[in-house]
Amino acid sequence: MQPFYEIPRRVFASLALGVIPCALSAAHAHPAAPSIAWTACTADLVDERWSDALGERLECGSMPAPVEEGQPAKGSFNVGVVRFKAGIPAQREGSIFFNFGGPGANPLDMLPQTAYLWATRAADHPLEGDRKRLSDRFDLVAVVPRGLRGGTRFPCRPGPASNPGPDPTVYLADWNWAGFVREARAYAVACSENPLQRFGGTLQHARDMELARLALGEPVMNFVGVSYGSWVGAYYASMYATHVGRMVMDSVMNYAGSFEDQARAFPPERQALFTRNAVLASVVDPLAYRLGTDPAAVMARFRNMPHQARESWAASIGTPSHLAAALTLADWIRQAGEPDKDRLRSRAASFAFSPDPATDRNIRAAATKLVQRLGEPEDPTLSGRVDPAVYFTVVCGDTAWNKNTRAWRVLANDIARDYPAANGYTVTMGLVCANWTSAPRWRPSLAALAEAPPILMIQAEFDPATPYSGAMQAFRATPGAYMVLARGSTAHGLFGHSATPCVEHAVSRFLLSGELPPRHTTACDFVPSPDAPRSPRAPSV
Repeated sequence: MQPFYEIPRRVFASLALGVIPCALSAAHAHPAAPSIAWTACTADLVDERWSDALGERLECGSMPAPVEEGQPAKGSFNVGVVRFKAGIPAQREGSIFFNFGGPGANPLDMLPQTAYLWATRAADHPLEGDRKRLSDRFDLVAVVPRGLRGGTRFPCRPGPASNPGPDPTVYLADWNWAGFVREARAYAVACSENPLQRFGGTLQHARDMELARLALGEPVMNFVGVSYGSWVGAYYASMYATHVGRMVMDSVMNYAGSFEDQARAFPPERQALFTRNAVLASVVDPLAYRLGTDPAAVMARFRNMPHQARESWAASIGTPSHLAAALTLADWIRQAGEPDKDRLRSRAASFAFSPDPATDRNIRAAATKLVQRLGEPEDPTLSGRVDPAVYFTVVCGDTAWNKNTRAWRVLANDIARDYPAANGYTVTMGLVCANWTSAPRWRPSLAALAEAPPILMIQAEFDPATPYSGAMQAFRATPGAYMVLARGSTAHGLFGHSATPCVEHAVSRFLLSGELPPRHTTACDFVPSPDAPRSPRAPSV
């Protein structure tokens, strides 16, 4: 195995993160409103397909923002803004701001597709019609976080490669671990010593959102935050409580805790989801899946998969068919001594995976996809949408982390033993952040949320990236908040991606009219959307 040379891309996936309190700063002064220079979105900012589809309603802009609040001598950042203007100007009621998560996801990639999906809904559809009305009555706006395309950049060098490095929970030898620590330290020092990264992060982004609100002349901040976007919303509402309008948090991170708390919550949540949806579901029908009736024996086979197979597949297995395919392929790789994609693909095409024809087809289809992914990153949905420099600027710069690398080695061993379906996301991130050189930034007190209007939260019951238990901690820390739970759902990002009436109606009616659910906590069974395309959101949070 090659030494660990680069921070794996997969570290940016499947984690929703928070921060811990620091010392309180002075009260926020009301900044002067800047001007936003609007132009048509060029191809270097927005995919031309969206510009063509959305026409003149889609605009890209930039505005100056002070590098540091109250320190004009330090200069200014160029901050990007993107807007999809209301479809019926005579009925325009204001703006809705978005943060799609990440951190490090660029709304220039995400807001145009969301705008298209909302604007093209049928007005008479019982669930989707409200999204059409929202796009007719409100401008859809997003501020580009500092460091991303569309504004002033601050890349980390050396940056992570496009291919992942070895997983620290799979390759557990001491010499591998020494390489993980050495390269994580080198990356963290090179990135955190960039002088501009100290002026990025959630705090500055919330301040930039306030500048954009003032520049647009909006009396309040209407806001939809997905995953990490819920933490952005909590920052804004804590800093500018009297300016909050209708705020929605979708797939809520535990902003009452810390980044490290949130990261450490992921492995057991992912393992529980894998056990429930793949392992236990497979042993219920041993004749169809041929994995036996003993869940412990199935898990033993899973742990003993060849390293490359477990590293490539573990985090994506979510059904009995995928599990049966993975374990069968793993056996073939072990027998051959090394993976050969062509041979695996040929064998899978003619192998009888199950006596049940439908199950056999499902397992074979899963096997074909797994063979294709062998040796590739665990989460190909990243597709370059998360900028690593901004990701670590927020994750490591906004919070204090455990600096003891031995503690992260213990966690790597614990995950390998107890949560192998989660793999090494948390450990790699912990090693980088343990070596971050700058002190954590100031964060606003959550006590100020008591002064903000009610906030609406929606949550999937079994989302491993933003677990329900953490979302409820955030809910309890937010006086007057309302929570709508989609029972049985594993979705990360709910609104607009389901046919669940209590979720879809709650959000759309709140954004349209301010109407809140009748009770502070509501739950209903999740109903998947049969055919609606999914709008993008950051894969991590």
